[in-house]
Amino acid sequence: MELSTALKIVKAMKPVMDPRLLIFIRYKGRPVAMYISLPELNEIFKYVNGNLNWLGKLKFLYHKWRGTVQTMTGIVFGVAKEWQGKGIEGALIVYAEKNIVEKKLYKDTILTWIGDFNPRMVKVCQNLDAENYRTLATYRYLFDRSIPFEPTRRRKEGAIE
Repeated sequence: MELSTALKIVKAMKPVMDPRLLIFIRYKGRPVAMYISLPELNEIFKYVNGNLNWLGKLKFLYHKWRGTVQTMTGIVFGVAKEWQGKGIEGALIVYAEKNIVEKKLYKDTILTWIGDFNPRMVKVCQNLDAENYRTLATYRYLFDRSIPFEPTRRRKEGAIE
């Protein structure tokens, strides 16, 4: 992703971001990991009846200020390649649990889009005893049908079954 594109996305999300949900890990001044979550805005939108006119915007701001939202949704989670597999993934989630959930800033966390092709993140969730309440699927279309294809979960022994 181009830097300019990322900055546009962040600028667009800024009005709904909660700075307490932006977690970055640095080592010797270099960023090595991040975990960015947003408040689950649907918990506010139900009060505006799908209408973001001036009254809807006032209702939105009131519920944002009041702390109506009880769920945070993880949208970006990343660890620099050289730091992967060293426990940083779990540390980010444990930090969020202790500093956000246990302090009752938010009650629940949704870790979105952890595909079956990402066995490391599936393992992190299993180690946290997270509840899998939704399974998403990724489909591929192979234009060249003569090339054999085997999903990741079957390629690596000990990965997802």
